[in-house]
Amino acid sequence: MRQGIEAQYIHNAKQATGVGISILVSSFRHKELTLATAGMGVGDTITVKIQGSSSASAPTFSSAKSASNLWDYIQIVDLEDGTTVDGDTGVTFSDSNDVRKFAINADGLVWVNVEITVISDAVNTSLTAIIEIFND
Repeated sequence: MRQGIEAQYIHNAKQATGVGISILVSSFRHKELTLATAGMGVGDTITVKIQGSSSASAPTFSSAKSASNLWDYIQIVDLEDGTTVDGDTGVTFSDSNDVRKFAINADGLVWVNVEITVISDAVNTSLTAIIEIFND
């Protein structure tokens, strides 16, 4: 049975590139991410990459990673079919609205964020990213 479920918005209908709200996940074993697009049409594209850090304090995810700003793009697992998504590649949505669920399997992870790296139509399209964190 799931205990301590917390659902938190990282992005709420964001219509621009950039990072969202950093979420502290260290007290939870399970981390599930829902990504949902809205307003997508033919030719529209949104690409997101998941950021993670094991630093005690939140890194500046909007700045370059470095020895003093410790974070990286992390791999996620698609809950639809079990395929992995390379952190450096990210997830791309194209042409129509979609909702996708992913597991973040990273022991020792303390912080999570989602970066929108591409949004082809920042007027009509948006991304919502919600993380559910919980224990068994």
